[in-house]
Amino acid sequence: MAEQKITIQDRELIQAALGILDRLYKKGRHEVAAAVRTKDGKIYTGIHIEAKYSGYADVCGEISAIAVAVADGQSELDTIVAVWKNEKEEKFILEPCGRCRDVISDFSRDVNVIIGSLDKPIKVKIEKLIPHKPL
Repeated sequence: MAEQKITIQDRELIQAALGILDRLYKKGRHEVAAAVRTKDGKIYTGIHIEAKYSGYADVCGEISAIAVAVADGQSELDTIVAVWKNEKEEKFILEPCGRCRDVISDFSRDVNVIIGSLDKPIKVKIEKLIPHKPL
């Protein structure tokens, strides 16, 4: 997987995701947050919404952040990151699930995704996480 250097802007993006997670975390409801930066440098955040009675209606943090960006007229995504807090209040960077990878790559095969760990984040192109998706 071709990794790219993590920038100051990437660390700010991680902090934006952690900030929304800290602010809105609810065990069993809002455990994943995400932040997406657009090509023009704007940052949008979103939070995971777990359906209370149906596992089919969940909205991932990444999808939520992308929806906020799109609602503001933004569609040129640059970089996205998701973070998760467990029951012990430990925080982690979370790789996007298959549905999120699909949605992210629908915007561009060139979108960067921050994965790895909080102390050693890495950045890869979404195409590295979903390499065989047809155009």
